[in-house]
Formats: sequence, C-alpha cells, structure tokens
Amino acid sequence: MLRKIIGTVGTRVLCVLITFGIVIANSNYFGATGLGTISLFVLGVTILQIITSLFGHSAIVYMFPRHDNFLIIFISYLSSLIINTIGSFLLVFLNLVPSNFLLCLMVSSIAVSLFSTNLQILLSREQIKYYNLFSLAQIALLAILLLFLFIILNIKDVYAYIWAYTYSYLTLTIISSCFSLQKIKYNGFSHFRKILWQLIKYGFSIQIANLAQLFNYRLSYYIIGFCAGKMPLGLFDLSTKLSESIWVFPKSIAAIEYADIANHQDDKVYAKKVAISFLKSSLIVCFLAILALLCLPASWLAWIFGAEFFETKPLLYILAAGIFAMSANVIISHYFSGFGKYHINTIASVLGLVITSVLSLAFLSTMKHSSYMHTLFIIAAITSLSYLAGFCFTFICFVKHSKLKLKELLICKEDIKLIKLEFNKLIKYGR
Repeated sequence: MLRKIIGTVGTRVLCVLITFGIVIANSNYFGATGLGTISLFVLGVTILQIITSLFGHSAIVYMFPRHDNFLIIFISYLSSLIINTIGSFLLVFLNLVPSNFLLCLMVSSIAVSLFSTNLQILLSREQIKYYNLFSLAQIALLAILLLFLFIILNIKDVYAYIWAYTYSYLTLTIISSCFSLQKIKYNGFSHFRKILWQLIKYGFSIQIANLAQLFNYRLSYYIIGFCAGKMPLGLFDLSTKLSESIWVFPKSIAAIEYADIANHQDDKVYAKKVAISFLKSSLIVCFLAILALLCLPASWLAWIFGAEFFETKPLLYILAAGIFAMSANVIISHYFSGFGKYHINTIASVLGLVITSVLSLAFLSTMKHSSYMHTLFIIAAITSLSYLAGFCFTFICFVKHSKLKLKELLICKEDIKLIKLEFNKLIKYGR
C-alpha cells in the first residue's frame, strides 16, 4: 500500500512540476492574452468532463467489479461522444469558448472523456502502476509536443498549445485502451437500462458537489472575460494556479486520511484524532508555503513568467486567506467522505457558488466600468470570501459531528506520535 501511495503522490507532484513548466512556457510565448484564451478552452473541456461524469464515469471504480463490464464501457463511451459533441456546440454558441476552437474543443473533450474512462477502469482493477504511468505520460507528452512545436516547427501562437493538448490526449487514449479493454466480454444489452440507471445514480451523487465546486472555482473566469477581457484573465489565471499549487500537500495526505477513516467508521474517536492531526499538519505546511509565495518578489514573477505578469503579485495577497481556508477544507471534507456524508461537502460547494454568483452580479456594473486591475481585485476578494464561507460551514459541521473542542486544535506531542504511527502502519502493511 505504501508503494501505491508514494507512487500516486509522487506522480501528482511530478505532474504539477511539469504543468508549471508548461505555464512558464505559455506565459512567455503567448503573454497574458494568450494564457487567458487557453484557460477558457481548458475550462470548457473541464466543464464538459464533469457533465459527462454525471452519467456515471466517476462511478466506474465502484461498479466495474460488480456489473457487466461491456455495458459499462459501452454506455460510458457512447455518453462521452454524445455529451461532448453537443456540449461543444453549446459552449461555442454561448460564447464561452471562441468559435474558432470548436473542432479542437470537440475532439479534445471526447478524447479526455475516453482517457478518463480508461483510467477509471485501470483504477477499478487496482492497476495503480498503469494508472499513475498514463497520468504522468499525458502531461509529459503534452510538454514534449509543445517543445517540438515551439522549437522545431517555430509555431508560437495559442494553437500550438491547443494542438499539443488535443494530440496528447488522443495518443494516450488509444494506448490506454489497449490495456483497459482487455478481457472484456460481450454479454448483450438485456441489462442496459439497469446499468444506465446505476451509472447515473452513483455518478450524479458523486459529481454534483464537484460540479458546484468547479463553477465556484471558475465562474470568475467568465466574469473577468466579460468585464475586462482575455489579458486580465491571463493574469488572474496565473495567480490562481500559483495559489492553488499549495493544495498539492493537503490533497495528497487527504487520500491517506479518507482511506483510513473509511476503514474505521465505527471508531469516531480514532477518526477524529486522524482528522485533527492531518488538519494541523496541513495548515502548518500550507501557511509556510503561502508565506514563501507572498515573499516572492514581483520582479521574480515577471522574470519567470514574463513582464506582463508583474501585476499578479497583489492578487496573491487577496487570494491568500481563501487558499489557506481551502487547504483546511480539503482535510475536513475528506473526513466527511470517509463517513459517507457527501451531502455536507455538496452544501459547502453550493454555498460558495451562491456567494460567488450573488456578489459577482452585485458588482458586475462596477467591474464593467472599472480598470481591469480593480476588477481583478474585486473578483479575488469574492473568491477568497466564497472559500472562507465553504470552510466555515464544513468546520462547524466537523465540530458538531466530532464534538471537537477548540483546545484540541493546539499542536501537541500526541499529534506527532499519531502521524508517525500512521506512516509506520503504512510501511508495515506496504511491504
């Protein structure tokens, strides 16, 4: 088990590092305007993936060992083709994605869906090695294709990234299919309706919180694009990517927390100790990471990402509080997931989305007639406030559910001992 956890965490860290390398290249080659265009394209793909997942893709890990594998794959693949094709036209029609990217959006979104389905199948079979390998291979291939287009073919516009993004997913979808579709037997369509209903049932319950959280994260992108344009959107996109990179640590240890609590649901005292210890360690690491990020000179940001991005530094100060709150929320939300109380996380996500929507509409007229930096300051403040609201809700629920006393949040020797015990257990059973 330890090898799987280290492999998964290590893969995530490598993916983040490669992604930052890509962001640096994009910001220097395309500037803030190009980065804003790319962010809208990728956001469009992401929205389509979550909508597709409502029809069961996220439930494959649970259902694959229990139901007809052929029907699960058939329904997942078919829904990917239909939803992403129709959704691509709809996003372009609503002007949420530039019309000249329609074909790329359609092909990319279908490829991403099929690739995600293949990864879920590998995960359901506990083929973690292949799961991590393909996850890393996709982002690595994207980086290689970008270098080829930039250096060899001398293509230095946003199409270079769009093409590399599309071809990386297409290539890995084909290769991963050779592994994921092995030993699949055709058993007819007699249980089609039953499997379809089960996929929708489980997929909807899992993804509704993710959908609300995504819109809470990225609704601001569309507002900035509408009020200020693509160049300011590029500035905001970089500031959020820098800030959200801090979540790598809490998301990694939250996976350990989730599995541990799910296997000790009857022992609430133990689950509470694990959650509190992980919460403290997450807050300490994230506080130091945020402090380091805020101490980074604006001139360094301009040197790394390009002169235009000098103005991102003030946004980091405004986003810092919200990012810190969400680093804690990641731990608490996985505590509730371990007990199967997904509705709490859903309510928190919806609460944040409501705050973002209401305040954005309230300030829409002001932002439309303000300078782009003033608009970005308002959006950053709204984003932080929505994150803080979501955290406050889950924290109150956590206090009630675990009967937490505030003095238990103070760091003590027992926390260090418990963390050591957890990792020693992982080492013992991982051998």
